[in-house]
Amino acid sequence: MNESPSKKKIIVITLVVVAVITASAFIYYVSDYYHADANALAALNSTEAYSVQNTGDFITFTPAGNKSTTGIIFYPGGKVQAESYSVIASKLAENDYTIIIAKMPFNLAFFGTDKADDVIENHTEIDSWVMMGHSLGGVYASEYAVNHQDKIKGVIYLAAYPPSNASNATFKALSIRGSLDNVILEEDISGNLDKFPKNTTFITIEGGNHYNFGDYGVQAGDNNSTITREEQQKQTINAIIEFIKGL
Repeated sequence: MNESPSKKKIIVITLVVVAVITASAFIYYVSDYYHADANALAALNSTEAYSVQNTGDFITFTPAGNKSTTGIIFYPGGKVQAESYSVIASKLAENDYTIIIAKMPFNLAFFGTDKADDVIENHTEIDSWVMMGHSLGGVYASEYAVNHQDKIKGVIYLAAYPPSNASNATFKALSIRGSLDNVILEEDISGNLDKFPKNTTFITIEGGNHYNFGDYGVQAGDNNSTITREEQQKQTINAIIEFIKGL
C-alpha cells in the first residue's frame, strides 16, 4: 500500500527538521573555538629576521634572505585558530626554517588533511619537508606523511600520536608531550607506541601541559603547567631544531 500524501509530508518535514538541527549543532560547535592571544597576533608582524604572509589559507614565515631549504608544514590543534601558533613559528623562522601554518576549514584538520599538497607545490625552493601538528593537527599531519612518504622526511607530534600504523614509515619522528597534559595522556602515547615510526624520539617536558604549545589562553580540561608557556615553547623549539638537524 502506498503511503498517503500526509504521511509523506510528515516524513519530509521530519527529515528537514533533523537536518536543520544537525546543521545548527555543527555551526554552534565549530563557531566555539580558541582564539589567538595578543602574543600570537604580535608575532604575525614581519621583522628583520623573517617576513610573514598571512593569506586566506596559509600563514607563511620566511626567513630573511629566503635561504631555507627545509620547510615545516604545521597543522593546528582542533578548534584552535591557526594564528595561535605564530609564536612558535616565528622562533623557527628566526632559526632559518620556512614554516607554513595551514588554516583549516572550521578549524578542524579533519577537513584539510591534504592542505600540505598546495604548500609543497607552491614552494619548489624547499628541498625537504617536515610535517608538524598539535593534538588533532598532529593526527592528520601524521596521516598526510604516511600517505606521502616520498615527500616527507620527518613528522613532529606535539601532544599527538599516529591514528594509523606508521611503524614502517620511512620518515623519522619526534614526539613531544608535557608531563601535566590532561588532554593527551601518557597512556595515550604509551598505548600507541607500536604505531609510531620505528625511528621516533620521545620527549616529555616536565611541568608542561597541552595548551602551552600554542598561544590561545587556557584550554578547558587541561591541567595548569608548573613552567611558563615561554619555557615550554623554548624547550620545544630546541628539540625541534635538533631533530631537524638530524634528518
